[in-house]
Amino acid sequence: MSKLLIGWTTCDNPDVAERFAHTLVERDLAACVQIDDAVRSVFKWKGEVQSSLECRLCIKFSEDKHDAVYNFIKVNHPYDNPEWVVTRPDIVAEKYLEWATGG
Repeated sequence: MSKLLIGWTTCDNPDVAERFAHTLVERDLAACVQIDDAVRSVFKWKGEVQSSLECRLCIKFSEDKHDAVYNFIKVNHPYDNPEWVVTRPDIVAEKYLEWATGG
């Protein structure tokens, strides 16, 4: 099994997304952060259906850095309840895995 994790979060501001991406990479918490601009999210918040444009961040990091990445998201995210979904890929190119996990 891969020691690489992929985490997703969203935010409503491209500047925040860019800052998160740069900070996570600069602090060596993530190998790569991809930002998708203008994804439409439809969700229920406080009993009402909401729809908004958000930036989606796809964060690739090694398993041993999960707690630090998640803590960064919780402390710095402007949302009261930020999305944080993490998965472990079944198949990763060997050289990419070595690069992404520092191994």
